[in-house]
Order: sequence, then C-alpha cells, then structure tokens
Amino acid sequence: MAVDPEVGANREAETMAELLAGVEEDERALRPLRPGEIVEGIVASVSGDEVLVDLGGRSAGVLSLREASGEGTDVAVGDRVVAAVVQPEGPDGRAVLSTRRARSRRQWTRMSELEKSGEVVEAQVVEANRGGLVVDVGLRGFVPLSQLAAVGSLNATERGAVPDSLRAYVGKRLPLKVIEADQRRDRLILSEKAAAQQLRRRRKEEASSELVEGQVLEGKVASVTTFGVFVDVGAADGLVHRSEITWDKGIEPTTLYQPGDTVRVLVTGVDRERGRISLSIKRLEEDPWARAVRELAVGAELDATITRVMPYGAFARVPMGIEGLIHVSEIASRRIATPAEVVRPGDLVRVRLVAIDPERRRLSLSMRQAAGNVVYATRTNQDANV
Repeated sequence: MAVDPEVGANREAETMAELLAGVEEDERALRPLRPGEIVEGIVASVSGDEVLVDLGGRSAGVLSLREASGEGTDVAVGDRVVAAVVQPEGPDGRAVLSTRRARSRRQWTRMSELEKSGEVVEAQVVEANRGGLVVDVGLRGFVPLSQLAAVGSLNATERGAVPDSLRAYVGKRLPLKVIEADQRRDRLILSEKAAAQQLRRRRKEEASSELVEGQVLEGKVASVTTFGVFVDVGAADGLVHRSEITWDKGIEPTTLYQPGDTVRVLVTGVDRERGRISLSIKRLEEDPWARAVRELAVGAELDATITRVMPYGAFARVPMGIEGLIHVSEIASRRIATPAEVVRPGDLVRVRLVAIDPERRRLSLSMRQAAGNVVYATRTNQDANV
C-alpha cells in the first residue's frame, strides 16, 4: 500500500517534536534545582507536619503541611502540587519547597501582566490608614488616597486619624487598575480612579454603539465645567457644550445647572471612534428666533428690558427671549454722548422694531421712534422721559 508523502512528513515532524520534548525533559531532570525555581510534583507521603513530594526523577522535595493546606484544602497522597524551591538541598538531602512562595510568584507575574495590559481587577479592602487603603489581590496592595475616586484630600481635622470616609471602605470590593508592580521592592500600587476612568470609557464606547442622533434621554448632571455640562444618561456621560445649554444670550449658561440636577437632553452627535457623545438641552425647546420671525413685524412696538449697555448702544431683550440692539443714535431724541446717560441694565423701555435679520439673528430696535419715547425705569427715582 502506498503511503501518502504528506502524512509521512507530518508523522516525522511529530516524532521529531516528541524527541525534542523528551530531550528537554531529560535535561530538566538532570539539571540541579535552583533557589526560586518553580517545580511541579506528586505528593508521595504525608507524615506529621511534613509533606514529601516526588519531583519526577530529581531529588525529592519536602514542604510544610500547614503551608500546603493554607488555601483551605487538605493535601493527600497522589495530589499534584506546584511549589518554589527554597533550598535545593536541605540538611537531609531533600529540597526544601514552599507553595506559598510559588503562589506569591504567580501573583507577582499576574500583577505585572495586569500592569502592562491595563485590565481592571477587583479586590477586597482589608485595611484603611491615613495614606489610603490596603487591598488583597493575592498579595497586599496599596491604593493611595490620591488614587481613590470619591475621597479627595483630607482636611486639617482628619489628618490626625483615619477618617470615617476611608474606614467605610473596609470589607468592600473595589474595581482597581495596577499602576506599579515591583516584586523586587515588594511594591504593589493600584488605582480606583484609573479603573473608574477606564470603565467610564468602556461604558461610553458601548453606549456610542447603541445611541443614535435624535434620541431624547433623561439624565443627571455629573459635573459642570467652563466649557459645558456633563450629563450621565445611564449608559455613559455625554457633553452639553455651553453653546447648547440655553438659547438665552444674556446669562452665563453654566450657572443654570449643578451636579445632581435632572435634565432632558437630545443626542446631537455620536463619535463612535473616539467614544464621544454630544448632547443638547436647548434644542428641546423652540428656537426663539423661529417664534420671532412668526410674530414680529417691522414697525411693531413692544416693551423690552435693557440687558447690557455699551459705548455704541444698548442691548434689550424682547418678550420672545431674544436680544436686539438699540443704537446710541436711536436711544433719545436729543444727542447723547453715551447710552448710560439714559438707560442702564434692568430698565424696562418702550421700543419700535426697526429691522429683523433671521439669517444673521440680528434685531434692530429704536427707543427714539417709539410712541411716548419713555423709559419705565426700575430705579428708585422717577421715570425718565427721553
């Protein structure tokens, strides 16, 4: 019977791999044990507090039964154990082994991998001190005060003792990110703040795949900044830029909300690549300019409130909520050097609509042309005729 050449080649490759593996195994069996080396063996006997481990052709090893059973499991003959070599050859010629050191070594390796990968790990808080929290990740790790998301710096009265805000963490499990794992210095530093940031980014990425423009959502204000308001819409935080908070131009938009406020928002943009969600509050209300175009006509007279006084004129808000400019030449029948001679912010004045430009969103007003030509001043003195 003819043999398929490809099958023969594969079998030969497998045979060579098996041979090489066997050679490596023989070399490992003949090489002397080294301190710190991780070895694997089978429990040969248990006597008193001593466990004898068969290391498969190498010198036998011995370890403490108390340590071997430290993870809450009984050790019996035939069990497979992984241990670290403490001494290659003890007083009786057998290697001294430690399962605890092997577990520690594996945990340090895992922590180093987590530091590189940035993966979030969960750990229980076992202790609190003035500097932060001690956590158990198989090793004792430390979360500095600066790396806690919801604590911040301590005030003067809290510096002498462990504050209640830190004690409350003991017994809780926290999502953490490894930011430093140095086995040589026995230094393991973790961060709740970095983990929270990563989880928020992940939530935002997941949310960005589900949200679509035009959705109306209810959320809570998470934070207020100089450039806008961040709103938690359940899946993630989105930004309401300051220009999207209100149609009103006469007030500082970021003063309208504070953390914890409930708001309705419109999804105006979803950047899936960068995980950014853009929101708007004002677009859920009618643009006052749309109403102005419908209801205002050139020549109409109405009351307006002075909002700002400039050298070239005064701005006044009409009932639709939009502002128009009263040029200095249109404030009084007489010649004036500055609008401040006649009006100031808060005054209620009678104006005539001179021009309306919806495209440029500009409204031109005149006090001089209005019937009566009067300032209904909100001052303590008498009304002023102009």
